[in-house]
Amino acid sequence: MGWTSEDFFTDSPVSSSSVHERVDQFIAANRGTGGQLRRPIVCVTSGGTCVPLERRCVRFIDNFSGGTRGALSTEHFLQAGYAVIFLNRKHSIQPFTKGLPSGQILDCLTQVLEPSAAGNGAPEGSEQADRLVRACVATAHEVAARGVLLRVAFETLFEYLAYLRAIAEALRPCGQGAAFYLAAAVSDFFIPWQEMAEHKIQSAGVGDQLHLTLQKTPKMLGDLRRLWAPEAFVISFKLETDENVLAKKAAGAIERYGVHAVVANILETRKDVVTLLAPAAAGASAAPAKSLIRRPADGQVIEAPLVAELARRHAVYWGSTGT
Repeated sequence: MGWTSEDFFTDSPVSSSSVHERVDQFIAANRGTGGQLRRPIVCVTSGGTCVPLERRCVRFIDNFSGGTRGALSTEHFLQAGYAVIFLNRKHSIQPFTKGLPSGQILDCLTQVLEPSAAGNGAPEGSEQADRLVRACVATAHEVAARGVLLRVAFETLFEYLAYLRAIAEALRPCGQGAAFYLAAAVSDFFIPWQEMAEHKIQSAGVGDQLHLTLQKTPKMLGDLRRLWAPEAFVISFKLETDENVLAKKAAGAIERYGVHAVVANILETRKDVVTLLAPAAAGASAAPAKSLIRRPADGQVIEAPLVAELARRHAVYWGSTGT
């Protein structure tokens, strides 16, 4: 018998009460005087979760994801008029830093603040670097002043799922005005906290092999849709290397969990084209409707048309109740 979501949260060492409180405050700040939402709110998840092998973690199993899609999508949701809860992997790519990879930020700032060639000590540097840094900072300040971006950082699978549940439960009263854009790469397997070694696993005395027993991570899309935030508009992601496997899994997410859209990616082409799947029309027994989203020829990132289309669909969904 596999682990259920309740088994997982009972075993988890993570408390999410502070996250719930921060999200409550953020939602309140984005309500009008009558209590109605002034704008839609989306939770964007970004980056990969890690699975610790020890409680006092030295070794861990990590998921492939730098967080680029989540960060860029956050920028475009903000441009589309959303308030965004950015549930992101610690040290992953952040919004407004396109062109400033974390390993090069210091180099970029150094260029901006180079000593003047005139020898007077005034900063002088690359005009391009200067424009880039100033644009990033100006945009970040503008968003902060409007109070439309809340960052919540996670590292482990335990943190990610605990925080996602807390965010969803806080967003439940927002009804169809809330959305989830689940772009994070979530670990499929984990070591339960109760079975985890306290200290660093020692190489001495284990022979030539180390055997680990991992449990399958409970699928929580169903809990999100049915229990945590049942009226929210939910967008899930599937990333595969085999197109046949991808098509089946993406359609399965709609059938099993009732998500409103699935963004299906092939690893090698994910920056240029994605397939957007949605449930067939009400009462129809047909396969999910599919549409291709391609990277624009004008140099924009693919997240621009992807988010625009999803925001349009969410607006139709929200408006269907007369809100």
